Amino acid sequence: MIDLHGIRKTIPKTQILLFDNMEFSLGEYRSVAITGRSGSGKTTLLKLLAGLDTVYDGVYTFENKIVSKSTSKNIEFRKKNIGLITQNYNLLEDRNVSANIQLALGRKKNTQKVNKLLDLVGLSNYGLKKISEISGGEAQRVAIARALIKKPKVLLADEPTGALDEKTEQEILALLERIKQTGARLIMVTHSDAVAKICDAQFILENGKLLLVNN
Repeated sequence: MIDLHGIRKTIPKTQILLFDNMEFSLGEYRSVAITGRSGSGKTTLLKLLAGLDTVYDGVYTFENKIVSKSTSKNIEFRKKNIGLITQNYNLLEDRNVSANIQLALGRKKNTQKVNKLLDLVGLSNYGLKKISEISGGEAQRVAIARALIKKPKVLLADEPTGALDEKTEQEILALLERIKQTGARLIMVTHSDAVAKICDAQFILENGKLLLVNN
């Protein structure tokens, strides 16, 4: 489904090589953890996979089709295929939970779909709550629901449990396990051994390359 061939990228305005002829294939893995030291390029890699970062050499294919290097052309690609969860969740605090999830649908409204997702993420009675009124773990669940509402083929998550306590992390891990059953593939950047352990495979981003740790 996802294949990277000869990906080469330097940090803008520098000669520092971030990715050096990187190769990667999602293959049959349902879930993948990507680890590595801070500054190795993990978040940049997720942006590339989401079609948000298009300044690189090499070829990125999704379902055997080359992904464009035009950010504007990739909007439709992302809408059809990708769900993205960022570290800071990017939720609007002046709107309620349901409205934040609906944002991913644009002008289309689907209250039934929103309610089903709230049930899935364990927030069935939270629809009318403002983001400013909920905890960090609950905000993470809202972000996951928003990313899932368009039924993406691949869910990309940047440190999905990074700011959570151990108990809340376990709850989110259980939720991610349930999400795997919906058919979406998961690619997660993480520093957490617990997150890596629930994945089918773990890769480490090191010296500009993705290396398989286990499978």
